[in-house]
Amino acid sequence: MGVIGTADERSAAGSDEARPEEVGEAATRRVLDLADRGLDRAFRLAGLILGDQAEAEDATQDALVRAWRAATTLRDPAGFDAWFDRILINVCRDRLRRRGKVRLLTLDGAAATAVADDPFRKVYADDELLGALRTLGDDERMVLLLHFWADLTLEAVALRLDCPVGTVKSRLHRGLQAIRAQLGRPSRRGGIDD
Repeated sequence: MGVIGTADERSAAGSDEARPEEVGEAATRRVLDLADRGLDRAFRLAGLILGDQAEAEDATQDALVRAWRAATTLRDPAGFDAWFDRILINVCRDRLRRRGKVRLLTLDGAAATAVADDPFRKVYADDELLGALRTLGDDERMVLLLHFWADLTLEAVALRLDCPVGTVKSRLHRGLQAIRAQLGRPSRRGGIDD
């Protein structure tokens, strides 16, 4: 907790330190203002990672709640996108891990309605490339989405995934090879895959 103002300003205000609730309120307002501008993008990214509209909505909301709770940890508002993307990606990872542990039962007829109404499932079903992307492992899919869909550099992807750039390059290479094999396209020899 930092001291605000000069000694004269602090004594005039009647306090030696900023009140924690004031610092927290300002940080919360700042985070919510910044998040409001990027929620649509976050929702689309979560939808592409998870492949399900309802899960994407829940993941985006969970990420916003986590960001709100951690608002005071955002040091630089200019780095908000990377900070929030990292929170969102971690929420999506948690949900993907839980998928393997939780078995969901569908109600009769509900599955057909869910697919018809869910834009992410429809896009994955209609698009050959995204269908191939969905068959990848979670790590490779996230790298490909962040690099190609979110148009991030490999360094920015590494920052958001909290892993070395070399790991991102390996996942990118493996993911592209798997997609090419699935689509029946030959691998490029001697070229860069991105």
